[in-house]
Amino acid sequence: MRVDAYERIIKVCREQAIARKIYLIARLQSRKDLAVIINNGRTEEISTGILEGIGVQVINEKGFMGFAAADKLSVAITEELIEKAAFLAECAEKYRGESNQEIYKVPPLNKRIEVKPDYPYDGLSLTEIEERLQSFNRELTADPRLSARTVFRLTDEEWRIARSDGTDVIFNTPRSFVFHVVTAKSGSRTATTYANLPGADLGVLIDPENQNRLKKRARKAADLGLELLNAADLPAGHYKLVIDNALAKGLAHEAFGHAAETDALESSILGEKGRLKIGMKVAGPKLSIIDGPVKGDYAYQPVSALGIERQTVKIVDHGILKAGLADIFSAAKAGTPYTGAERVENFYQIPIARMSNIRIEVEDPIPLELPPEEIKPVDLYRILVSNGLIKPEEKVLYLTGFQGGQVNPAHGDFVFHCSGIYQLGERPVLFKPAIFSGKVLSALQSVVAALGPLQIDAMGTCGKMGQAVPSCGGSHSFLLIDVNPEIMIGGK
Repeated sequence: MRVDAYERIIKVCREQAIARKIYLIARLQSRKDLAVIINNGRTEEISTGILEGIGVQVINEKGFMGFAAADKLSVAITEELIEKAAFLAECAEKYRGESNQEIYKVPPLNKRIEVKPDYPYDGLSLTEIEERLQSFNRELTADPRLSARTVFRLTDEEWRIARSDGTDVIFNTPRSFVFHVVTAKSGSRTATTYANLPGADLGVLIDPENQNRLKKRARKAADLGLELLNAADLPAGHYKLVIDNALAKGLAHEAFGHAAETDALESSILGEKGRLKIGMKVAGPKLSIIDGPVKGDYAYQPVSALGIERQTVKIVDHGILKAGLADIFSAAKAGTPYTGAERVENFYQIPIARMSNIRIEVEDPIPLELPPEEIKPVDLYRILVSNGLIKPEEKVLYLTGFQGGQVNPAHGDFVFHCSGIYQLGERPVLFKPAIFSGKVLSALQSVVAALGPLQIDAMGTCGKMGQAVPSCGGSHSFLLIDVNPEIMIGGK
């Protein structure tokens, strides 16, 4: 790996730490990016990028911290960064900043985790990548009412994290995705839908199973867009709901996961006076929420940004809040075990508590005979009726597609946007997208059942404190949520 070449820099960091009597964490990053954008069959953009650098985090004997970074890797620059970071730690002590010595309690780790791509990055030429993407894109624009923009991104990222206690961890976090933005237009009416497939390498373009899955998702999005051109507005109200795995991921990540990060419990519905409310009932007895690295996942990260193995955390265990996503600097204060939750976007940022792959799991899910991409609203209706989950004439809405939203973690309020809404029945009726809003604890406590296997590839980008990192997750293919006066569809 490329980061193997910096032994001398690691040695200097350790020597300087001993000489200065400081605790030092060095983060070396080497990242290569390729992006290709196709717009209506034509190449709009091809770009490449390279990012390399080092961040040095210093904690002095009294627990005061300083940080410095540079986008060049050399011994001289590293020595300069250590001097600056040590000076800033002294300033933090002088001006009575906040101290924390928890890092001194962490045992050293020496580990190498190298993900070997099933489909190596040089498995296709740039021309072949471009041609495949153009083919995918053109398939979506056969109907003159449709236009499509296809984005492909491939990232080859490596990290090396060394600490003055002898820790030296090397790992890579490869990732890729294909993302379609499909727009249907007829006269003055327009509708936009999305389809994507995340992965870790060129398999998103090459693997036949992945190609088939992406084509089904893209076709489903295109058909939905065309149907939406004639859809009516949905009357606002409280309904029994079915949500897909993408909306479930939004619920788990945006509405709940951030509230469980221990560095923000002073303003979280899951915290009280900065401490996690362990033992709090947050959902029904069959529901659990889990976060942790998944090999081959778009958001895979096996080691924290401090060089500590990241744990898989059962945040909610059968409805009870059991743990938080804890970084070393806030875990003790939050009264919860440390879980190695630190992530950074780039070497020039300091670690903060973040999710990786967060998913909702429900006991005894109803099995599905078809993959979710092939299940139509009428199929979903029949499955629910045949399993006694809804009555034949009951009004039930099926929400599909997550298009972002807003969350207030202090009160647990969320406002999400979806791609489309069906009223289920033997003849499902499609309505225009409407706001899905409510209180996260009410939504979790109202989950009645789950359908299908776990589907945890709902991808996104998680923003927090100016840092954007890959995120992923989901739930079973579908979740059934009972009607609740604190959950609203539509309205202002």
